[in-house]
Amino acid sequence: MSSCDPNASKIYKIDVGGDMIGLAGVEQAFLEVLKLGLKGDQAAEKLLEIVGRRNFIPESAERQYKWALYLAYRNYIADPSTGKKAMEFDQSLVC
Repeated sequence: MSSCDPNASKIYKIDVGGDMIGLAGVEQAFLEVLKLGLKGDQAAEKLLEIVGRRNFIPESAERQYKWALYLAYRNYIADPSTGKKAMEFDQSLVC
């Protein structure tokens, strides 16, 4: 699927160590972790695992990605509409 495909997974931008990184499957990971009822480090580990299935995450940066995903997840569950909007990446710019 190309990034212009309306059925393609959305890319979300996450601040990882001061760099904005585009990742696929972030919202789906948030929803899965929320459904599982995980909190704290367990939630962070599961987010990294799920997002890592669809994205390359350098082993040397796993800790930073895990923290960034967890912070984004906390913002998302506090207010899903605002959290989602803050992460969305306008894919039409690359089509």
